[in-house]
Order: sequence, then structure tokens, then C-alpha cells
Amino acid sequence: MNSDFLLLEDNRRRDVIRTIVRDIITTYKVEDDGEFYLPNFIDDDKDFYEFPGMEELVIELVISVNNEIEDFVADANFYRKDGIIQVIIEYNPENKETLLYDLIGELNEVVAHEIRHVDQKGKGMFDLDGPKEEDPYKYYTQPHELDAQRFGFKRLAKLTKTPLDVVVKRWFKTHKQVHNLNPQEEQDVISKILNQN
Repeated sequence: MNSDFLLLEDNRRRDVIRTIVRDIITTYKVEDDGEFYLPNFIDDDKDFYEFPGMEELVIELVISVNNEIEDFVADANFYRKDGIIQVIIEYNPENKETLLYDLIGELNEVVAHEIRHVDQKGKGMFDLDGPKEEDPYKYYTQPHELDAQRFGFKRLAKLTKTPLDVVVKRWFKTHKQVHNLNPQEEQDVISKILNQN
């Protein structure tokens, strides 16, 4: 399966990403702390998301208060064997309402990234069954990671009407504690993301 086929599905994925982000934000607004399974937390009659052309999906949302950070940290993981995307939000409660705009942008990026992994698995585009790479540089330069990173960053660039290179460089500058790359590795990964077809 080539990436051209997945690019044709980008517009269909916009609604998937929008729905998931909306449900996450709805939960975030009414809950301060805890673990929530979406869509069930919002709709008792739905145990999982059903989107055309995708496997059934559950979002495990973990929200926690962190007074040590200025605003928020958001991250996500796709557990492909279970069909679960885990989304983690840590936030400073003093800024819960004022950080919403930035949080929505960040969630669009991380959810798009993980949805791309769901599609990669469903379409058999990459071999995803190997062990998780522990070395940060090797992790970020895996073909399936580069593809998912570009997809997520493109979503954020389009949403914020910001050039892709600006979005990517800004993320790597503000997320050093997440990627743990040295400056040369960081530049190399950025170049690989931006030059990927």
C-alpha cells in the first residue's frame, strides 16, 4: 500500500479527528482528573468509535492536574493490538480555561498522528510488529513514525494556517523534554519530516 492511497483518505480522516478531539475537549471541560473511555463516557450506548474504513476504536483519556507546569502537556499512544488510543493531558488548574485554544491545536496534532498509525495498521503499509525503539533518534526516524509525524503536523499547519516548516520546528523547540534529541539529531529529524513525500 503506498502513501498516495492514504493521502486520498486525508479529507475523510478530518471528520474522525474532529469528532475525537471534540469528545476529548468535552470531557476535559467537565472533569478535572481521572481516566475516561470514549465514546462511552459521553454516550452510554457506544462502547467504541465506528468510522468508515477503520477498525473499531476506543480512546482512553487520562487527565491529571500538574501544578509544576505552566500550562499543559499532551501526548498519545496507539496500542494497536487492543485498538486503543491513549491520550494523556496534564495541565495546570490555574490555566484550565485559558489554555483551551492551544490544547485543541495540540490534540489535533497528536490525534491525527495516532489516527495515521491506525490507518498504517489497517492498510498494512508498514511492518509495525517490531519491538518499540528506545533510542530517541532511531524512534523518530522510523518510516512509520516519519509518516505519522508529517500527517499530524500537516493537520496542525492547516488548522492554524501556519506553514508546515514553522509548525514542525516550533514543536521540536517546545517539546525537547518529549523527544530528547540532541541539536544535530533534531535538525536531521526535522529535515526528514519536511522532505518526506
